[in-house]
Amino acid sequence: MKRIIQLLLLIILSLFAYGLYLQYYEHNILHQKIMGFGVLLLVFLLLPLFIYHRYKDKNLEDFRFKGFNQDNKND
Repeated sequence: MKRIIQLLLLIILSLFAYGLYLQYYEHNILHQKIMGFGVLLLVFLLLPLFIYHRYKDKNLEDFRFKGFNQDNKND
């Protein structure tokens, strides 16, 4: 999973770099589509995979505030 995330990050960064190259040196309108596709890959593919990879073996009860709801009920 780690290698897949690294490969996706490399692909996305190369899409951004190629889009910037097209924008500044070729003056091609295609750069907007290439960079937009990179953003879509980043948001809808890379970020969910990264979040799943980081939290798949974690106990999410450890990240909650203990006693938070009891303190608010007494007010």
